Amino acid sequence: MRRAAFILPFMFFVFGMASLRDRVGVWSIFRFGDPAESSDGFATCLKRTSKVGTHETGHMLGIRHCTRYECNMNGSNRIEESDARPLALCPECVRKIWHACDCDPVQRYSKMGSFCMKHGMAAEAEFFRKSREKIEPVSAKNR
Repeated sequence: MRRAAFILPFMFFVFGMASLRDRVGVWSIFRFGDPAESSDGFATCLKRTSKVGTHETGHMLGIRHCTRYECNMNGSNRIEESDARPLALCPECVRKIWHACDCDPVQRYSKMGSFCMKHGMAAEAEFFRKSREKIEPVSAKNR
């Protein structure tokens, strides 16, 4: 009981939770805004859902919170904090995803950029486009 009294004042709600060991996770879009409200409301809800969904999926792949860079795997306890976090992973965390999923980084950046462009996340789409351009020559050498 004493522990709960300590935790509750700091954790009014969580965006999601995932198990590093059991590879299961859950998140809620309840506090992300009303996607039916307007096209801006939909875009905000989609961006927030994408961030939390990819963050919790990272945990399900065994990745802990990142404390070294601005990264999608940073923890957050408030919507303002979450909104300030990037959708993208830092160089260390993205390598963990590539390894865990055995994915092609060029293809991943292309798909992420396409998704972001299609859904009005221009800044994120530009980041993924630039990332793809930077990784393409390195990826080609390693084939």
